[in-house]
Amino acid sequence: MKRVLFFVGCCLAVTPVQAAGVDAATITKSIDAATADPVKAKAYCDLAAKLDEIGDDEKKGEAASDQIDGYFKVLGADFEAAWDSGQNSTEDSAEGKAFDEAMTKLDATCGDTGAAPPAGGAPAP
Repeated sequence: MKRVLFFVGCCLAVTPVQAAGVDAATITKSIDAATADPVKAKAYCDLAAKLDEIGDDEKKGEAASDQIDGYFKVLGADFEAAWDSGQNSTEDSAEGKAFDEAMTKLDATCGDTGAAPPAGGAPAP
């Protein structure tokens, strides 16, 4: 997942880098809120599926930038700030660990395929 996140952050420049960053507790809270919201979880799963489709193809990434921006709009500013901070954190920092843990939970809502969550937007058991 980190590879895909890096691609979006670097190649598509979804948002500017946060000057002060977001602390570990805020990263966890923001991403967990998306995990608990079926609409946001679906937007994230759709985003993840789109990123899988794009892979490392910059032209595909550029072509999908408006669609990706739309997913982030649904996910909200708090999620986007947490995403940016998590992307800019080292894996062994408190923020990096919080980001990886929270994203693992959010990824689990997408099931094995990386597609949308099960009917009704409920997380997979």
